[in-house]
Amino acid sequence: MAFQANFTAIDFETANRRQDSACQLAAVVVRDGKIVREGMWMIRPEPFFFSAININIHGIHPDDVRDEPNFGGLWGEISEFIADDCLIAHNAMFDIGVLKACLEKHQCDIPSQTFSCTRLISRHTWPDRQRYGLKPLSTWLGIDFKHHDALEDSRACARLLLAAGATLGVESMDELEQKLRLSRGKYGDWGIKNAKRVDGRRPGKPKASNKRSLPKGAASRNLRRGTVRPLRFPMDPFDEQSMVRESGGTHQSSLASGDGDVDWQRVAIRCEFIQPLRGRIISFVGQLRVITNEQAIELARRAGGQPQDKPDAATNCVVVAAPDKYRPDVPAAGQVEVLSEADFLKRLGV
Repeated sequence: MAFQANFTAIDFETANRRQDSACQLAAVVVRDGKIVREGMWMIRPEPFFFSAININIHGIHPDDVRDEPNFGGLWGEISEFIADDCLIAHNAMFDIGVLKACLEKHQCDIPSQTFSCTRLISRHTWPDRQRYGLKPLSTWLGIDFKHHDALEDSRACARLLLAAGATLGVESMDELEQKLRLSRGKYGDWGIKNAKRVDGRRPGKPKASNKRSLPKGAASRNLRRGTVRPLRFPMDPFDEQSMVRESGGTHQSSLASGDGDVDWQRVAIRCEFIQPLRGRIISFVGQLRVITNEQAIELARRAGGQPQDKPDAATNCVVVAAPDKYRPDVPAAGQVEVLSEADFLKRLGV
């Protein structure tokens, strides 16, 4: 099941504190869960004034837009990107407010349109996160971008929503909003109504008494250099409460990594989102130690690979518990990539 959402992510940068002072706008169009079109416009604000604070934030100077059209002169082109679509932005009330203010400033017809906010969606998709800014969320998910560039921010916003859809296991925006109990925002010539949680409640961590306790001796999530300990891992990696307990401590962690903690939820989202094993027909040979073979198969599937029960002529990737002892039983039709368990996990971003 894939997130087949249709929307347009937007981001504005402004020249000063006025809402109608847009100096850059970008739009990223997503169809069936894929980015299919992008647009970016440099805009000459009216009045033509840039504050030092805003320049310091986005790095756009007056000379960068002095010869550019104003918003009214660009609206015909911009509207082709965003008209009749659900708009998505991070802190959407800011961007929708800028859009509406610019339309009013230049006496353009204001369309009636729906929108939603990736900050709101993120708060309810990942309620255990500490920070919900576009930069910290993107860093956590492995999304690299240059913050406060409108096109880069729009791409990151689009990818953030796609990651949320993958996390929730939904197929459409309607299903995502239904699952999170969110209502879309709306704007028009009458004003703006913000996107919000239907029941009005903010997400929060459960009380200690409501947390599911682990049995005595439950495995630690930490992977430390020089230690060997059982590793908990969610069979559904998006649900951190549904941990699969290791049987008898058979599968033990031995990563040669100095990283004290592995965020398996982030790894699983990254697999689903980046698809690092796309096109790989992959088989696992021998008993893995850091995670179970079943968990490795689940991660490989989320990462775009096609797991097999055993290698055959179609196999082009093999993950082996003991690479130095591996000898293929079946001749491959093409070149086969042989990975150790550590190499496999590194490929997934661990």
